[in-house]
Amino acid sequence: MMEEVDLSDQPRQRVNSDNLSSEVDETPDPRIQVELERLNTSTDTINKLEVDLDEARMLFRQLLADSTHRIDILAKRLGKCVEQSRPYYDARINAKQALRETQAAAVRYERAMSQHAAAREMVFLAEEGLMQKGCVFDHTWQEMLNHATSKVNDAEREKIESAAEHRRTSALYHEAETRVKALQKELKRAIAKSRPYFELKSAVNQQLEAQKQQVRQLEESVARAKVTYAQALSNLETISDEIHRTRQCQLDLGVRGIGVGAESPLPPLQTIDGGLPLPTHPLHYAESSLETNTQEFKSLPGKLGPVAAPIMATG
Repeated sequence: MMEEVDLSDQPRQRVNSDNLSSEVDETPDPRIQVELERLNTSTDTINKLEVDLDEARMLFRQLLADSTHRIDILAKRLGKCVEQSRPYYDARINAKQALRETQAAAVRYERAMSQHAAAREMVFLAEEGLMQKGCVFDHTWQEMLNHATSKVNDAEREKIESAAEHRRTSALYHEAETRVKALQKELKRAIAKSRPYFELKSAVNQQLEAQKQQVRQLEESVARAKVTYAQALSNLETISDEIHRTRQCQLDLGVRGIGVGAESPLPPLQTIDGGLPLPTHPLHYAESSLETNTQEFKSLPGKLGPVAAPIMATG
């Protein structure tokens, strides 16, 4: 099993095939090289992205500190007008948020209207299909009609809810706009004097938001690179386990191959007077030879001549 690698925010070392020499054969699995390339590429990417991420975070903190210092200095220089005009700018922010919600509600209502019209068209087509069939019940068209009717009901509910949401957000937006206009007339002088402060604050907020977005993107890129790194490492571990299992199977087969037949050894031999070994049990080849001789004997002629008579040994 390969060693588990830490995925924390630390510089990662590149890996080469020599690091896995004990895990592979003389002809390594081609998948190992592929996963090593993925692992090393991910390592380089993670190291680079983490450096960029640290720099982006440092820049964000620096921007935040500098902008806060500049805004505080400007607020002290402008005096009370900043706090006096703040309700007006807060009302403008609320009106802008209400406008976005109203626009989203309008889009939702338009989508509901479109879905409702499409569902009613489906009902019309299904009803026409059933009318063309006459009195004969057609399961396909009936199922289509039921489905279209259900769609119409859902679209009708969505249309009613989206219309109510649009009315609510529209009322809030008009209320917010009315408050903005009232405050603008009431705090006209303070608004004019404090304008540099709020313009600077708006510009700073845009810079900070852009830098924050860059930090988020780098964090997501680092996370994706770490996922690729972990997948490559997991694949290498899987390949290593497969190689170990294959080697173990080969070793097991080799041990069993050497001992084939050892479970049934030859029986001990006995000797006759002449010193020749005689098995205690007849062997298979002896039985085959006996059967052959018996067949040959049966094929001999009925009478043997003197030539065929056996020679008897003299004492």
